[in-house]
Amino acid sequence: MAITKYKVINKNLEAVINYAKNGNKTEKGILVSGINCLPDTAYFQMMLTKKNFHKEDGRLGYHIIQSFAGKEVSPERSNRIGVEFAQSLFGDKYQVLVCTHIDKENVHNHIVLNSVSFVDGLKYHNSNAELAFLREVNDDLCRKYGLSVIESNKANKENDIIRSRTNNYNRNSGKMEIIKADIDEAIKEAKKYQDFVNILAYKGYYIKRTNSTISISTPYFNRNIRLARAFGEDYTFENIKNRIYYRSYQFKENKIYRIKIYEGIKINSELLKTSSFYRLYVHYLYVLGKLPPKIHYEERTAEYYKEINKFNQLCDELNMISDYGLTSLTDTQNLRSKYLERISPLKAQREDYMKLYNQSQNNADKMILEAKIDKLTKDIDRLNSTIQTCRRIISKAEKGEKEDWIIQKRFEDNKEKAEKEISKNKDKKRIR
Repeated sequence: MAITKYKVINKNLEAVINYAKNGNKTEKGILVSGINCLPDTAYFQMMLTKKNFHKEDGRLGYHIIQSFAGKEVSPERSNRIGVEFAQSLFGDKYQVLVCTHIDKENVHNHIVLNSVSFVDGLKYHNSNAELAFLREVNDDLCRKYGLSVIESNKANKENDIIRSRTNNYNRNSGKMEIIKADIDEAIKEAKKYQDFVNILAYKGYYIKRTNSTISISTPYFNRNIRLARAFGEDYTFENIKNRIYYRSYQFKENKIYRIKIYEGIKINSELLKTSSFYRLYVHYLYVLGKLPPKIHYEERTAEYYKEINKFNQLCDELNMISDYGLTSLTDTQNLRSKYLERISPLKAQREDYMKLYNQSQNNADKMILEAKIDKLTKDIDRLNSTIQTCRRIISKAEKGEKEDWIIQKRFEDNKEKAEKEISKNKDKKRIR
């Protein structure tokens, strides 16, 4: 059972961050995680974002407290849940610090959110709808990790209010209708998933995918929108892909994919255009019955593609460690920060081009802008891939450090208990 409280930080952001990071409460900083910022320099990075966009006044940030019942969850899992919670709501556009405190009977997270987006400089504004989304995400994570959710007449009434607010907002908001229409249009026009991403990019949207969940940042809201939560199951990653690739094909429940397999000699289309000798070679292949190639279909499951994806990610991580000579967690964090700094101006420039594209009435200008947007999108995707690889390495390293610390602590506790037991036995023998 997780309870969330929400506070606005109007002054002294540094004091709130220092309180959240308190080493006596967070196992000397082990239970501190940063999203889009480093825990040690979180305050300075947040202030740098504010200065870059000239938004150092007004609301400085938000302080969210996520409390768990008693010892229902371990400190490590609590921190993991807090990071997932913050990543889901704010991870694409805001800097967030997640600190797990263990100084009281119940484990709880202090989540500090920078009010200014490092992507576009827009400020996050809380509202009844935003608070409803926050509560909904919190309850979903509790169910995911097998934690209890508050069940009482009062809680049920609050949940009904939250659901009515979110459903009413998603159903009746004119902006949400525009977003849904843009997504449906992109699905209809796209021939492959990357086309879908690019079409939405031209319209000013930025897609983020985590497993089968798609979140999208839009020109209309500061927060990211989780598509399946807002518009239903037709908008999960898998179902969007199905709607693009297999418009008339209905998948079975176990989602078996059929792929074409070509058997035989492959033709080089470029040589076929330029070389008469190669065309003669192809002619004789047809005469001898080596062409056309035989085609058959093989089935692939979703699990097959997941395993391939895991293998490719592992190769990317090993290559990065080798290419950059990464020897510590700090090296990887510094590398990720370097690429985050490099990607921000590219995103800002792409958004400027997109605005010009939407405003332009000249087809020639639109073609030039489209080419520039395509190039920037490729550069951003490449940098994003590198950043995600860094993030996975950091996550695994932090998990390993925490596990080593837990093992060491247990070993020391057991050693201390054993020494006390030996001492007691010696005292008993002396008394006898």
